[in-house]
Amino acid sequence: MIYKVGMLCKHFKGKNLEEKNIYRIVELGVNGKDVYASEIRYTGDGHLETAENLVVYANIFQNNKLFAREYEDISSELSPEKQQQYNQVLKVQPLNEEEISIITSTKFIELKEIQTREKFQ
Repeated sequence: MIYKVGMLCKHFKGKNLEEKNIYRIVELGVNGKDVYASEIRYTGDGHLETAENLVVYANIFQNNKLFAREYEDISSELSPEKQQQYNQVLKVQPLNEEEISIITSTKFIELKEIQTREKFQ
């Protein structure tokens, strides 16, 4: 298993770390029926009621807004073209120590807060 609860990860879309969504893994192995009537937003392609092995994750720069998607989907490898384009192997990839240091810096947090306000206002 690639992910662990509490782990910080980045979504592949975005040219650099500043443009990527940053997530914290909240829960693993969740069934769709357990999140059906919750505040968690299902982002998978199937039917939530029958979905299994979901990963619940929070966008750390959007007031910890919660999402759920199948483990197999978020851990899937990108095509070679997308790997090159986004400089990332997995759809949702764990951050390394250097990236964690960057995203926890005051400068980065301020930048993401500004971007989030501009995007969602």
